[in-house]
Amino acid sequence: PPSYLRAMSLGYREALADLVWIRALVFAGERLGEVDTDMVERYVEGITALAPRFHRPYLWGGITAIYGGSGTIQRAMVERSAKIYRAGLREFPDSHELLYALGMLLTHQVSSTAGYSDADKQALAAEGVDLIRKAAAHGADPLVRRYAATIITEHATDALARQFLESQLASTDDEAHRRLLRRKLGALTGQEEVDRVERTREAFMDELRRTAPYVPDTLYAVIRSEGSPLADDRARPLTPP
Repeated sequence: PPSYLRAMSLGYREALADLVWIRALVFAGERLGEVDTDMVERYVEGITALAPRFHRPYLWGGITAIYGGSGTIQRAMVERSAKIYRAGLREFPDSHELLYALGMLLTHQVSSTAGYSDADKQALAAEGVDLIRKAAAHGADPLVRRYAATIITEHATDALARQFLESQLASTDDEAHRRLLRRKLGALTGQEEVDRVERTREAFMDELRRTAPYVPDTLYAVIRSEGSPLADDRARPLTPP
């Protein structure tokens, strides 16, 4: 049990966690394609009991628990993988890697795994879409953000899809991603809404350049004055400064 490992560490918990982590990697490597997924969970539990802020084992465990074994993927394997990812998210709630991994598991793997009812699949897919949305909002790479834009417009309510697309369009600098967002938001709300978001972003960037050019835009969005002309951009049209 993990409690035994804590006692055996004699206070050197992180050092012992590193040794167990190395053993876990060797264990999985020696049995590639035939990994005992129950053992994967036990390894992750042992490592994270010693060092709960060790991020990588949660990712490794989630993927290995479901795809490291042989044969057909069973519901128990999906549940074990999800359990590991959720344990990681309790420690790292803003980890875009864990958010995306669990979101993909719930959105795609659940639907193709026997043992889930239609209601289960629908509820878990909705949770998965929300997790992917959060991953995009917490620093995921552009490819993930583009995928999030696609999956959310396909699966989310119009209101949620609109909110997500607007927030992404207002905050991203990646031009390929911006073209995708413009197209999807335009299809959902019309070109007028796309233009409004673009004007809001440009006004925000102008304000940032004038008042605090040394501050990252993500931080300035939090600390800027409540008297900013952007405070209620929906209530009245923005005018150039």
